[in-house]
Amino acid sequence: MHDDIGAAGPVPAAGYRGVDWPKGGGDPFDPGLPWAGWLYWAHGQPSRVFPAGHLPDGSELLRAIPMGYTTLTLLERAALVSRGRRLKEWPPGERRTISRPFQPYQLILPPAGSAGHLMLGASWPERFAVRDAEQLSARTGGPVLVCRVLDHQNWH
Repeated sequence: MHDDIGAAGPVPAAGYRGVDWPKGGGDPFDPGLPWAGWLYWAHGQPSRVFPAGHLPDGSELLRAIPMGYTTLTLLERAALVSRGRRLKEWPPGERRTISRPFQPYQLILPPAGSAGHLMLGASWPERFAVRDAEQLSARTGGPVLVCRVLDHQNWH
């Protein structure tokens, strides 16, 4: 993983709650990052966002996200909505989404109070997933991140 990721965008907001990796990675809910970026989901929380294609080697990933009866999912940010409105949309990268066993789109809500992150499967095609996120964010009054599922594997 490259240590210069932070130079590509703003520093994540204080209070980030998730896997604090990779070093210099962005907050998944930051619409100001200049790239869509990829992130991992495991153990009920996201990693920081990193530039597409900058996959870590296996030993680095094991140190950052320990194995343990979970699924490691690689996601690509597709859209960020808040209070029912789209804040940002990112076009898909070159890597194609996969659909089994997860739905091809996932919605992530940030932590609220003592509750952690929440990830929910969404409708497809993508425009329906974004619509679901808009409706959910209008109900919650907060942000919802729409992600494309790129890969997943058993992580134990």
